Amino acid sequence: MKFTRRTHKRKNWGLICGLASLVFAHFSTAQVPQQPQGWLWGVGVSASQDVYIDFDNRVIPIPLIGYAGERLRVFGPFVSYQLFSDIGVTVDAQLVPVFAGYEEDDSAVFRGMDDRDFSYAAGVALNYSHKGWTYSLSTNADILGKFDGYQGTARIGKAFRVNDFVIEPALSFTYQDSHYVDYYYGVKPEEATDFRSAYKGESALNTELQLAISTTRFLSGMTRLQITSTFYDDTISDSPLTDDDMALSAMLVFTRMF
Repeated sequence: MKFTRRTHKRKNWGLICGLASLVFAHFSTAQVPQQPQGWLWGVGVSASQDVYIDFDNRVIPIPLIGYAGERLRVFGPFVSYQLFSDIGVTVDAQLVPVFAGYEEDDSAVFRGMDDRDFSYAAGVALNYSHKGWTYSLSTNADILGKFDGYQGTARIGKAFRVNDFVIEPALSFTYQDSHYVDYYYGVKPEEATDFRSAYKGESALNTELQLAISTTRFLSGMTRLQITSTFYDDTISDSPLTDDDMALSAMLVFTRMF
């Protein structure tokens, strides 16, 4: 399939955001007694799949820059401000991008459909860390009026230190309301064709398994490899726009303070 320049830019932006989210998550929840503060730079490479029909897999190298302060953390489009911290418990206010959507020319299955846009969401996250375990609850809602819905995630992870490496398996469940699912996976009646039936998406609960390995032994910076497998709810895999119920992604990132 041939993609336009616009399509390449859109997909590249999604991967840039994905890499930013990996580093943002590290500085938000990593099990380190005292996080370094200041500006940081980095490079990364991302490989990802999607469950949309005929959506190409992508592997792209990307430069990164961000800031980690005592309370404020900014990395690309991610912004977090710590509202409360006490004995392993933190509460953060967050602004986060919503990495979803497509353009009509991204795949033949979207021809004749309106584009579904990226969005931006605001929310809060409650985190608790104890003896290497991390528990978090977070929720955010669309603030740009794209899908007019919300998401919520419950996550549990455990960090194991092996010499200079930290290994972090994690399990999370993400609830996406019917507005989110219908916007990104639904087909409006006026968009239905002989090969693409109308479809109204309902709320979904997706499961994610993740394994991250990080170390500070290389080049005085942080190197992190993260592999994620996402299992989608039936309400998403049953959409006429999708052809699978599972997607894999992998990201390798190196960051260093200025």
